[in-house]
Amino acid sequence: MDPMADLTTDELFAPDALLDLSRPTTDAGVLSIYVDADSRADPGLQGAAIDLKNRLAQLERNIAADGPPERARALRDRVERLAPEIERLTSPQERGRGRALFVPLGDGQVIRFSSQMPLVNRVVLDAGAFVHPLLELLDEGRPAGVLLVSHDEARLLEWRLGELHPLERVEPDVIEAPHERSGPVGSSPVDRRGTPKREQRQARDRDQALRFLDRVGATASRLASEHGWERMLISGGDRLTEPMAAALNGPPGVMLIRDPRVLTGLDHASLSATVTESMHAQHDAYEARLVDDARQAALGPGAGALGLSEVAGALNEGRVTHLVYDPEIRYQGAIGTDGRLHAGDEAAPADSPLVPEPRLTERLVERALETGARVTPVEGAAAGPLAEAAGIAALLRW
Repeated sequence: MDPMADLTTDELFAPDALLDLSRPTTDAGVLSIYVDADSRADPGLQGAAIDLKNRLAQLERNIAADGPPERARALRDRVERLAPEIERLTSPQERGRGRALFVPLGDGQVIRFSSQMPLVNRVVLDAGAFVHPLLELLDEGRPAGVLLVSHDEARLLEWRLGELHPLERVEPDVIEAPHERSGPVGSSPVDRRGTPKREQRQARDRDQALRFLDRVGATASRLASEHGWERMLISGGDRLTEPMAAALNGPPGVMLIRDPRVLTGLDHASLSATVTESMHAQHDAYEARLVDDARQAALGPGAGALGLSEVAGALNEGRVTHLVYDPEIRYQGAIGTDGRLHAGDEAAPADSPLVPEPRLTERLVERALETGARVTPVEGAAAGPLAEAAGIAALLRW
């Protein structure tokens, strides 16, 4: 029986989780399988099962053609032995839309992962686990705050990887009305609209509402600091969304996503889907700003690197704070005997012969993770603002 382990979403967010996963565990390599189990267009996931079968067969043909024969045989034997586990990836009964399986060809633990967010269908055999789809998932699905406020209560939740997790609930203080001076005796209801009693009640209601929003804002700020949120969705209808945003004083750096719809009445599944849609739209805008920031930093007075050669050099020196690259581009280069990364056809230094590395992208990401840099894959970057840089850039520490 092959040893199995489930990688949870909490474990995936650990600082070194992806780096540990990408490191080689056996000389034979690791088979990484990703499946988008979208049952909306494919209820029985038959299409996904056929696609996975074809991808595995193509990989086996490629490995058999490239050699050595022992590696092709090890791949075939491992796939056959784990057939039931691979079939689970396309089972309608299994949980999660995005599913992954990491299988070492030699001895080692098989790791399973699932998420409510989609993963692109991929089958890759490399020295370590192929983690690029998880990088995209983590960057878009990073934890965010969700604040739903009404006159009766405020609910604070955390959204991560397409799922909502309740955190706290805040209710308004119940304050007993003080003695109120009544209006003139015998006055009509129309005349009493401006009486001291009514004005006192309105002032008291305003004060109570402001105190409630301040309490909610303080609670939300505390949770944002504790959980490291970079963004927070606020929904309070037309009347409360903006006042709630105004009452939220910090922490600095948290982007507020205002949703004036009334979301408090949605069931949990509908609320999760609605928030996920908003977070996806926000992430698209965030990626566009990030690409532009990296490009402007490299071309202007800021600290930035543009193009494969500059980025590889900065990674070698540990200067990268945020790596941006197009996951559709297969960057190639070489690695020196001193471990330095080299782009494309750069000439070998006299004291460090180069070993060709057709999977330079993986090595770039590993180096970024090893040096504490953030990594954001941006699909289409090579066709947009980073076209002249082959879709790769970086923000630098200095």
